Amino acid sequence: MGLHVNRRLVPYLTIICLICFILPADAQEPACPAPEQPSTRLAAGIRARVGPGPGTPNNLRAEPGLSAAIIGRIQPGEQFVVLAGPACVDGYVWWQVDVGGSEGWTAEGDPAGRYWLEPLTQPVDPDLDELALCQQPPDDYTIIDFDFARLNARTVAMLDHATDIYHTLGGLLSFNFRRALVQGSYNPGRVAASFGTHDGGGAVDLSVREAGTWRVMTDDIPLMLRALRIAGFAAWLRDTDELYPGSPIHIHAIAIGDRDLSEAARGQIDGPFGYLRGYNGLPQESGIPLPDTSGEMVICPWMIELGFDDLRPE
Repeated sequence: MGLHVNRRLVPYLTIICLICFILPADAQEPACPAPEQPSTRLAAGIRARVGPGPGTPNNLRAEPGLSAAIIGRIQPGEQFVVLAGPACVDGYVWWQVDVGGSEGWTAEGDPAGRYWLEPLTQPVDPDLDELALCQQPPDDYTIIDFDFARLNARTVAMLDHATDIYHTLGGLLSFNFRRALVQGSYNPGRVAASFGTHDGGGAVDLSVREAGTWRVMTDDIPLMLRALRIAGFAAWLRDTDELYPGSPIHIHAIAIGDRDLSEAARGQIDGPFGYLRGYNGLPQESGIPLPDTSGEMVICPWMIELGFDDLRPE
């Protein structure tokens, strides 16, 4: 017996067949079984944390899925590295993460649209031209007074530009260099440990602690230093006890090309212990300068125009 097809159904069957061939594979089989699930904000290779949200920890599971064994918990505010994902199981988006050496899977949020995880960094375009972020600061030396610091407008503009660069390079922390000020400029003789670098303009000390928690932002410090250097600062990390017993960890930065720099501050740029010579800016009683361990030197075109170039021995 041959197959009998109702001729009146042929046009409809033809349309159905065409749709099957035209629709892409992901349209026939959705990436996530929960269409109401909000779009992901994470990516493999970035850092993230459990947001404050309801104040409850996230379960860390051996595999993605609600039935997988719970092998740990990630507390609110606790950070981790995203290793892989996403995996859509049981209506949730799951990510494989490394929390202090413990690896497992945790859910990003729920199908109702609430996020439990928040990114702290974002993927950076590998083709990003960092020198394209160079921007000559304005020639504005208007004095601006903050609660406990004084800066000129040129330095303020550089700090704001450094904040923008920090986010462009992948920083997502609610961090602003201007708000991080712990010491400003034009403080003649007030801070002995600074040996005069803050006597004139263009000098700043910046906190590297997260507001509220006072946690040292260890993973973000290299990004902060890079952003400050691209913005036009000679910038270094001053670690705990480095300047004197009990000295706090912070970033020390000197604005290159600032006309109001003190002699000591200018020496930190191109003097015998200076940034442009590949050193950490701290004079040594031995006369032997210490190497710069705070990242790669950045020389923007505008710095060269002002007479500041790479002075490292070949």
